[in-house]
Amino acid sequence: ATFTDSWGAPRSGGPRHAGADLMNPHGTPNVAVVSGSFETRHSGAGGLTIYLHGDDGHTYYYAHLSKIVGPDRRVAQGEVVALTGATGNARGPHTHFEFHPNEGAAVNPYPLVKAHC
Repeated sequence: ATFTDSWGAPRSGGPRHAGADLMNPHGTPNVAVVSGSFETRHSGAGGLTIYLHGDDGHTYYYAHLSKIVGPDRRVAQGEVVALTGATGNARGPHTHFEFHPNEGAAVNPYPLVKAHC
């Protein structure tokens, strides 16, 4: 995956970028960054999305996915949960990834992504 620190960059329609975009080919597996439970949602901008509620008390958000692998469920760290896509307002295939400490507001996920990718 390639990625840059684009936290806070302007986006169309006025909002600021609240995540890290992991540029991958369409269909690249996305894994659970921690063990926990995930739920699938659909949103306009994010397209096909997952909220992973980690056993560590944090929430991880994956957007623009092409496919969810299996039903909403408990997962182990490293388990494949989805495939990279370009749903919602994505310009090309990538996974938009957000980090929400303690189930709160998003914070810059770049340091977390950099440490693990």
